[in-house]
Amino acid sequence: MNSSQKRPANKKRTFMLWAVFLLFLSGVLALTHDIIITNILAWQICRTDPNPKTFIKKTVELPESIYWEDNIYPGFDEKDRLLMIRNYLDGVHLKTMALNSPDGTIYLYTATDGDWKTSREIKARKIKGNFMATIEAEAEAIAKRGLTFTRKTMPQLNFNVVFNFVNLTSFQSRYLFSDDVTITDNKTNEILAYNRRLMRRWYLLMPDVGIGQQFYYPVPKCGERSSYGFDEKVFPIWTISAMKHLQHENNQIYMLFIGDEQ
Repeated sequence: MNSSQKRPANKKRTFMLWAVFLLFLSGVLALTHDIIITNILAWQICRTDPNPKTFIKKTVELPESIYWEDNIYPGFDEKDRLLMIRNYLDGVHLKTMALNSPDGTIYLYTATDGDWKTSREIKARKIKGNFMATIEAEAEAIAKRGLTFTRKTMPQLNFNVVFNFVNLTSFQSRYLFSDDVTITDNKTNEILAYNRRLMRRWYLLMPDVGIGQQFYYPVPKCGERSSYGFDEKVFPIWTISAMKHLQHENNQIYMLFIGDEQ
C-alpha cells in the first residue's frame, strides 16, 4: 500500500478519535455543567457585599421580649406558635413573645415563671406526672390568653428577629438558594447580628436520594448553615428544643418551590 492510500485511512482514524473524544466530553459536560456553573456563581456572590455574610456583635441572655417575623414559611401557624411558646417563652429570660402568622396577624403572648410551675416540678421529680403532656397543656393555656395585632398596631418589643428570602436572578436560582436573618435591638435600632447563607441546589451527579423533598444541599457555600438556628447564638434561651417550626426549613422551601408542580 502506497503513502497516498494510507493518508485517507489515517484521516478517518483521526476523525473517529476526535468524534469519540468530543462525544465523551459532551457527556461529561452534560453531567457536570451544573457543578461548574454553581461554583462560579457561588464564588461571585460570596465575595460581594454584604461582607461579612455573618456577624454577631453581642449576645443577650435576658432579652425579655422578642418579635419573630418569618417571611419564608411564611409566618407561624397555630401548631408552630404552640411550639415557640413551649420552647422559648419561659417567663424568666423571655416574658413576651410576638409571632407573625401566615395571614399577617401578629400574635402576642406573655408568660411568667409560674405558668410552667407544674412541668418544672415534674422535671425536677418533685411530683409525678407526664412531663410532655403537662408542658403542652401549659403552652396551650398561655396561647389561649394571647392577643392579636396588626404589624402597625403591635407594641414594640425589645428585639426583632426577621427571616427573609434573598432575591437571586432567575438564572442564579436554578443553581442556588439564599435567605437571611436580621436581629435588631429596637431600643437603639442597631443590628446586633446578621446571617446571609448561600445554599447550592442538588447536582445531577449527587441528587437528593437519601432523605427526599430537600430543596438544597445542607452545607452552605457561605454564611451559617441554618438561618433558623442562628438566633440561638444571640439569645441562648431555648428550653425543650430550639425548633421553631414542625416542618423543617429545607422541606418547607421544597414544597413552596417544587411541591405544587408535582
